[in-house]
Amino acid sequence: MANTFAMTVLLIALGLTKNPSMAAEVGVVQAVTLALLYAFSANARSLILNGVSGVSAHSVLLVRCLLLLPLAAACYWLSVDVAKIELALALILILRRCIEWLGEVHLSEMERLEHHSFARNYVLLQSILLAVLLVWLLADLPYRLVALFIWAAAPLLMSGGFLFRLLLSKQPKISGSSLRKLLPNLGSTAIIGITVYIFRLLILLVAGKQTAGDLYTAFAIGGVTGSVFANALGASAALHEQRSGKSHLPGPLRYALTASVLLGVVLFCAAALKMPFLLPAGKTFFFWEATGLSLIGGFIMVKAQQIRFRLLQHDSDHDVFGPDVLINILAFTSVPFAFYIFGERSLVALFLLSAIMSYVFYRSARKETFGFSVDRIYSPAVYKTIRFAIPFFLLLPLFFQLSKGIFMDTTGGFSGDGTLKNLPLPVSIMACAAGILLLRTYRRASLSFGYIFLTCALMAMSSIILTQDSPSQQQAKFILLIQFTLPMFALVLGQVYEPLSRKLEDDAHAKAFLWLLFATVPLQLYLSHRNGLRFLTPDLGLFAVYQYLQYVPVIFVAAYLLALFTLWANPAYRIALCIATLFMAIYVPASTSFLAISLFIFGLATFVVFPSKATTRKIPALLFILAMLSSWTYYQYEKKEVAFKFGTISDDVKNLSQPAPAAPAQSAQTSPPSTSTTVANGRITLPTNIAQRLYWWTYYATNATASAKSFFIGNSVVPDRTQYPSAHNYYLDFIYNFGAIALIPTMLLLGATVINLVRQRRQLLQSPSLMVLSLVVIFLLVADNALKVSLRQPYSGIFTFFLWGVLLTRLQRLKDGSTENISHDVAANATDMSES
Repeated sequence: MANTFAMTVLLIALGLTKNPSMAAEVGVVQAVTLALLYAFSANARSLILNGVSGVSAHSVLLVRCLLLLPLAAACYWLSVDVAKIELALALILILRRCIEWLGEVHLSEMERLEHHSFARNYVLLQSILLAVLLVWLLADLPYRLVALFIWAAAPLLMSGGFLFRLLLSKQPKISGSSLRKLLPNLGSTAIIGITVYIFRLLILLVAGKQTAGDLYTAFAIGGVTGSVFANALGASAALHEQRSGKSHLPGPLRYALTASVLLGVVLFCAAALKMPFLLPAGKTFFFWEATGLSLIGGFIMVKAQQIRFRLLQHDSDHDVFGPDVLINILAFTSVPFAFYIFGERSLVALFLLSAIMSYVFYRSARKETFGFSVDRIYSPAVYKTIRFAIPFFLLLPLFFQLSKGIFMDTTGGFSGDGTLKNLPLPVSIMACAAGILLLRTYRRASLSFGYIFLTCALMAMSSIILTQDSPSQQQAKFILLIQFTLPMFALVLGQVYEPLSRKLEDDAHAKAFLWLLFATVPLQLYLSHRNGLRFLTPDLGLFAVYQYLQYVPVIFVAAYLLALFTLWANPAYRIALCIATLFMAIYVPASTSFLAISLFIFGLATFVVFPSKATTRKIPALLFILAMLSSWTYYQYEKKEVAFKFGTISDDVKNLSQPAPAAPAQSAQTSPPSTSTTVANGRITLPTNIAQRLYWWTYYATNATASAKSFFIGNSVVPDRTQYPSAHNYYLDFIYNFGAIALIPTMLLLGATVINLVRQRRQLLQSPSLMVLSLVVIFLLVADNALKVSLRQPYSGIFTFFLWGVLLTRLQRLKDGSTENISHDVAANATDMSES
């Protein structure tokens, strides 16, 4: 506590004595050092105290000494150059945090060896120095920086000698096993540290320095108990539980938690009722509301951290990387959503919300099970229901608006005007979150969590570097970062959705897709006809479909193909699949989506030629012919009405190849100018949608490659969405906004997926469900996102990442050499035939 919370006490004292600006500066530097020093702490104290972790104080100290100078330099840059903190103040505070970081190793080793006298002397020295510093600063005495420097360097008096001797000791150097143990814990603390910085920076950007200073102070007051437990008492309490075998929470802490909750309720109610007895303190009711809710959140945070330390210290296998990624990315995501949807006053509940999320996800991780033991949590019937419900609601095209409820716009020309309240959000967002919590096998998704963490960190780095001198652009960048990041969590859901045991497979996702398509496609076609339209209407009676002509049709066709290949071997579903095929044959041309039409034709053609023992090829071939005839006939019937999309215009190809302007013009124009030119003595005529894409691709590609900086870390200016709605290519859009470096994790994961598919191609040919899953995922990742930005759209992005996660798990299962028969699908086909 003396080593960690001195700066927090300083922040609170400054905030309560009408120094919110200095409190904000101290808060930002503290957040910067947390984002880097804490980020690389790797839960070291818990690992040192854990007798079976295999991680020694010596190995931890070696790692920290190697990282100290580059991390200190990064702290300086983020504090002085980015956040514009006073140079001398920033250097002194960074020095203090660096000394504390090294001192933590000394203190942890002393605790493990139970050196009580050392602890008493350390606390006494730090308490006296902090008290003197506070009196000095609050009395506004001269030489404030000298007093701060003495306080900052003081811990070296107690720890310097020990650290020097430990470095020179002849203990073994860093081992491979130590590094393997540190890596997931490094990711865990890294995401927490980075998030603290982004969280505070977003509050500063959206609310301003004055309000941010009040919120930092309120959160610090309310979070005292949670922070004390997380950084000081928690590891000791878990060590005591490990040695005694009994649950333990110190009595004084229990009383403090009870008092915290009661005081929080009183303060919040008094502030909400604007009771005058709070006014003499000189703080606003807004501040006291935030303090009250944060005090309540402190109690919940302690309960959450208690679970976290038990996971870390009670055995050598657990890590909390997955839950930490979920909690912390959702925490900073909540800042702009709360501010722009519910207003500035909603920011008072941010700490409480973070505490609730921490408790929910850590408690979920505590009950984590693996593989064959999944039925120990749920009964077979409940588990099957969960596996059916998750893909059903991921595919359901039900959208809601925070301002109006269920999305009901049937005009087809809806525009949200860039307002979060009006943005249609799919119900799949909630289905994704609920699925992760229900399935809870976080360690199975370590690859997904690592991917999300690295991508988010690189995007955040790009945003900070590019927009350090422009708060408005920085705010826009972070909101765009959130839009790109949120769909990625469906990759986690996909990895934990697939059971490790083949015995638990029930093709639930294919069945869910089939019944959802039966419930929506015929209804949408009927309502389109009733409304006098030959192409699709967004109207589905009870709700309207958002992006019904662009993103939803491709996802529907992907779901249909997964159902067709997976369930065709089961005679009970064969008639239903034939009927669904005929409906889809009308739905696809009615959607006017080129990608949906292409995927439908390609998928059905593959189904015809794919080797299958379930039936002869005559039935699939006949089905393919009927579907193609139906689609062609309907296209001829509707083509005059869809000329708006498939019509052609003449475009100046030479013009389109010219460099685009460096910044978008302020214009409402949404498509390229309709011009014509002669190329090689001939007129080039292009379809409208292709001409538009060429125009947008040219702009984004030109600006993305204008310099090495723009290519590797992106552009600072977010384009005017009225003129350049997106790059209509996810990867180009990503590079333009965040640079090629931030795209590396995605490309590596995609490359690894393709390599695994090539290596296991023989197994793919034995399994229709795995084959179609592979084809659909590659189509969505490559073809669909080459022409659109599907991966950053909530509905299509969540569905695509989910399927990608399922594919990764299945490929990993094949790679690991499951003891069960790889040709499970073929065997199931034969069983179904014999039963029928």
